[in-house]
Amino acid sequence: MTDEKKCVVILEGTFNEGGMKTKEFEEYSKRSNANGEANGGKVLSKYVIDRNLGNGNTPHFILLVEYPSYDIAVETFSNEEYKSIIPLRDVAFKEVNILITKSED
Repeated sequence: MTDEKKCVVILEGTFNEGGMKTKEFEEYSKRSNANGEANGGKVLSKYVIDRNLGNGNTPHFILLVEYPSYDIAVETFSNEEYKSIIPLRDVAFKEVNILITKSED
């Protein structure tokens, strides 16, 4: 058993106009989910954003995904499979933020 702590990744997405209805989004979503699951990712929660009371852009959604470790989380979004689907992502999304957290304890 490893001493590594689990890691939560916060995914924020803002769709391009009509991006959610594209075949590229369908393929990106399928392959991104499979890549995440293959690396031990578990979706903790999904949120549709209704309103931003702060500054800056408002994403359309946020996902919280837990990975077995920080290193695995980083590898999931930098491996060859993920890199190969970035062109699909770019058709569907105006902006995607992949925020990798570190535990403070």
